[in-house]
Amino acid sequence: MPARRLLLVLLLAAVATRSARADGVPVGPVLTEDESRPAVIPDGHGGAIVSYKTASLRVGAVHVNASGAPDGGLGFAPSTMPFPLDATDPLRVALPTDTQFVVASDRATATSPVLTSLRTGGSVTTGFPVSLAMPYRDPALVAGLGGRTLIVSKNDDATTFWTLRAAIIRANGQVESSVQLPSGVQFFDADALDATTDGAGGLIAVFPYYDVNGSGSKDLAVFRYTASGTRPWGDVPRPIVFASQDQTDPHIVPDGKGGVLFAWTDPRTYGNGSDIYALHIDRDAQRVAGWDYYGQPVCDALGEQSQPRITVDGFGGAWVVWKDQRSDTAGDLRYSHVLADGTFPPGFTSSGLELVTAPGVQAEAQLAPDGAGGFFAVWRDERSGNADIYAQHVLATGMVSTGWTANGRSLTTAAGTQEQPSIANVGIGKVIVAWRDARTSPSRIYALSVVDAATTGVPVAGAGTLRISAAISKPDQVRLQLSLPAAGPARVELVDVSGRRRASLACSGPLQGAALTLRPASRLEPGRYFARVSQGGASASAGVTVLR
Repeated sequence: MPARRLLLVLLLAAVATRSARADGVPVGPVLTEDESRPAVIPDGHGGAIVSYKTASLRVGAVHVNASGAPDGGLGFAPSTMPFPLDATDPLRVALPTDTQFVVASDRATATSPVLTSLRTGGSVTTGFPVSLAMPYRDPALVAGLGGRTLIVSKNDDATTFWTLRAAIIRANGQVESSVQLPSGVQFFDADALDATTDGAGGLIAVFPYYDVNGSGSKDLAVFRYTASGTRPWGDVPRPIVFASQDQTDPHIVPDGKGGVLFAWTDPRTYGNGSDIYALHIDRDAQRVAGWDYYGQPVCDALGEQSQPRITVDGFGGAWVVWKDQRSDTAGDLRYSHVLADGTFPPGFTSSGLELVTAPGVQAEAQLAPDGAGGFFAVWRDERSGNADIYAQHVLATGMVSTGWTANGRSLTTAAGTQEQPSIANVGIGKVIVAWRDARTSPSRIYALSVVDAATTGVPVAGAGTLRISAAISKPDQVRLQLSLPAAGPARVELVDVSGRRRASLACSGPLQGAALTLRPASRLEPGRYFARVSQGGASASAGVTVLR
């Protein structure tokens, strides 16, 4: 074949391949029943596990690589779980090790199985399923250290009334710790809780409760369960936010220093409709300096604001996206950036910035950090009259990334309904997105890798892995994210290409996604540097580029 013709064939093939993947790749097997409720979990090596439910409430999982394509890694065909699931609930899953995929029941009765762990091919991990003497509804799972999985839940029933439940499960299925704690604060099954890591192998949870002795409305309480099974904030969930009206729908993220930030829907200001509030507390459940005692508005504009979603900025603060109906009753999306001390960075106010104001409904927003101080958002979008999936990338500066349109980029506009998006960060400037897609019948799960050339695609390691990554580099400082899976001292250094040490910092593990700042004794010249961390006999490094 002539070289020119061969080149043309290869180019056409490349274009066809790109086009075939431009609006996603089906990752689940072709079934005779619908697939729905996808959940994306990063594998710590640049790929992800995409799991889903089927109409008969079986659970399947597929491993996808950094390009979003199935690659034969950890996964299994739809399998029947040994406990009840609910078609309308999201999947509650965790990935505590590279070989174990943990699923939790949506509803569990006492002594029934509540967790199971599966390996490639769908075989059950030795020691699973796990049973606990604790009925619960709508639990939250958090991956711990050393292959552990933590579960936290609540329950209100005619026997135990208001009870908080938590447990730590080892990788072999052994119950390391569990508690069933009668609660003095009242909560309801309809109000979901959310939980995240405490940065040291434990968890912190937040949930609404009914303040019968105070405001006579729903307020917010927090609970911490450490890696050793202790409850340093008390056995009774600690009330933390008191205000008039109902504070609901809380979502929580770690601050990188053992504390958390959480955002919720709050109608406390009469005449405003509902607003979006947030609060930052430290590892001791104390309000971080600069924050209002009972939370402060992320958005307090007139009209209804609801459905907040939150993700970390990597430096102790957070990005928040919400549904905003101030000018469109169908609902637009707005966003804001709140720093660790509760202030807004330049360009932001409690009105928020427009993320998407296209016609039609925008909803089901989900967020993931971009690993460089900004975030990716994905949502269901009906601007065309059909439900599609759109995304946006906002940089650490708060501005939309170069090349991204003001109202977001379509990930798919295929026929049929696309909905229920899920997203996870798998590298700096890279995310994997999955969604339910009804372009064919029955519906299937599609996935897509989204990469922005404005940031660098460096794989992000998961929990339990020694990791360092540079996020923001300036002549007078380099800001890093650090994970140390083991206890004990460690040292972080910044060196130039000649090996000369320019900055050094001692720290101690365990840490998970902690934010650190290296400050050189003298200003750094523009060029290439390397940040490295050493602990015991292990080390990791990340490239650093300092611009003028």
